Amino acid sequence: MNTQVTDVISAVQSYVAKGYDREYRVKDGHLVDLEFGSKLDACSMRVDAALRLESGDDAEDASNIYAITDPKTGHKGLLIDAFDVFDEICHADFSEQLLAHRETLPTGDQDVPSKHGLRKVYKREFEQEPERYVLREGFPDFPACPFGGAFSILGFDTAEQTYVWLVTSIIRDPRLIRAPYQGEDFVSDE
Repeated sequence: MNTQVTDVISAVQSYVAKGYDREYRVKDGHLVDLEFGSKLDACSMRVDAALRLESGDDAEDASNIYAITDPKTGHKGLLIDAFDVFDEICHADFSEQLLAHRETLPTGDQDVPSKHGLRKVYKREFEQEPERYVLREGFPDFPACPFGGAFSILGFDTAEQTYVWLVTSIIRDPRLIRAPYQGEDFVSDE
């Protein structure tokens, strides 16, 4: 299933028009159907299409979209990896299935100042002050996700006290501090 789109939002719209209307997410290493909140057998799912959209030098930023069918129910849906991290958090067999026939396309947004309404931080900016940025996980004040769901992780600029889009190469950088939400008692990064 080849696609001619070159950005995540139009790719998602294209797949939804083809009947992929369920939303899947990876939570705690398991594939979950968000409508029912139920865990799915990831290894039994059929990956009908896999699209990787890359931008920047050496694919500095990338997002993946997987069109998936559950053979048991016939349900079709999308698994969106906006941060290119599923290979690290999925079961190895499922990760291999996702990567097997993935098509890679350039997005053409390699020097745009924002992504999904958030200021985009490139690796060169991160290199100047790596301690300035953190990767927040599960915070209730995340801005709205353009895909209709909710972000599970987002970059945060501690100097400006704003959410930012960190390119993939930063998310994979071991110097990036990860900050899981700890409830209302959580102390800000000020």
